[in-house]
Amino acid sequence: MHEKMPNGSTLERGPEEQVFSDEERLEQLMKDHPELFIAPLESRRECGPEIEEFEKMIDAFEAKYPLAELYLIVDLSLEKDPFHHPVREPAQLALKPIYKKMRVLRDETNISPEKYKELEMRRNNISNAVGLKKGNKIYHDKVR
Repeated sequence: MHEKMPNGSTLERGPEEQVFSDEERLEQLMKDHPELFIAPLESRRECGPEIEEFEKMIDAFEAKYPLAELYLIVDLSLEKDPFHHPVREPAQLALKPIYKKMRVLRDETNISPEKYKELEMRRNNISNAVGLKKGNKIYHDKVR
């Protein structure tokens, strides 16, 4: 009646059933899905060149797509071709590499939280100018 029940570590396992430690499982998970893990701050690369490149991208965007002109776009139903606005659509496409660079800055460099927030505000400024499309309307702040 007081027989000992075998626990998981003493159960017999077949050759195909390997036992992995938590550390081994974590290591394998990190190898299989590196996008889920952010490198420790001390092992990240210097942020200076990346910040400089990001700021040049923002400056180039603002030079090519005047923000005041983008903010004037509010109703696409008034356009000849509401699906392909001649100013907004290229500006929206130009945002993609800027968003990618922000992810690189956050995930791969040693950027400080303060500097990241500053750059994020610049990115948000141009993103708000492009706005979000809902139906034929463009919203330049949060979607309503």
